[in-house]
Amino acid sequence: MSKITTHWHGRVLVVTLNRPEAHNAFDHEMVVSLRDIFSSVDKMDPKPHAVVLQSEGKTFCAGGDLNDMRTLGKADYETNLESARELAEMFRAIRLCSVPVVARVQGSAFGGGVGLICSCDIAVAAEGSLLALTEARLGLVAGVISPMVIGKIGLAAARTLCLTGDQIDVAEAHRIGMVDRVCAPENLDDTVHKVVESLLKGGPTALANIKRLIEGVQSSTFDESFEFTAKMIAEARTSDEAQSALDAFFNKKPAPWINDD
Repeated sequence: MSKITTHWHGRVLVVTLNRPEAHNAFDHEMVVSLRDIFSSVDKMDPKPHAVVLQSEGKTFCAGGDLNDMRTLGKADYETNLESARELAEMFRAIRLCSVPVVARVQGSAFGGGVGLICSCDIAVAAEGSLLALTEARLGLVAGVISPMVIGKIGLAAARTLCLTGDQIDVAEAHRIGMVDRVCAPENLDDTVHKVVESLLKGGPTALANIKRLIEGVQSSTFDESFEFTAKMIAEARTSDEAQSALDAFFNKKPAPWINDD
């Protein structure tokens, strides 16, 4: 049985962590599979309008497989560096995916599992879940996930959670911005569906450009953002997608990408 499965729901690609017996801890096979799936989104035909990242079982993701870590700890530095780079590629493939990625968090997440959540654009979590950056308690650091975590919750919250390793509930995770929607477990699918429905109303090219815009602004100084943001809106206004959507609006018709699925 595959540890990562995919299926389509209309225009949405659903990617599922399928290792519930190990609390969906990701081993090398899963890291490579997730990296390759998210890196290939642009080449898919049809290309998805959005992606939902979810998991089977009671735990969303327990982070990296500790048996793998123990084995790697006995290997040399170069082997560990290459493994860490592969792990970073996985998280960055999710973060930089050209379509919106929604995390469906049905259970607790620890360490790299929190990294997965923070790599997604929008996270919907069920009440009762616990989240923690537990690396310090294993003598480790939240290395390759730290850019995603800090970008999502800010420096102060990241500093506290990384240093203490304390668990937080979803209410606190929502307060600090780690998750974006919180709901009762029985309402999780409906809440995810509503978020996805909102995304499907946006133009596919516009959504990709919004992700580029956010990444570009975040990595720019205020002065540098002047020309970058001006070019982004100029390109968007003159795009075929925007022009066809504006024509549809004035003709009281739905945007070209709207359909019933």
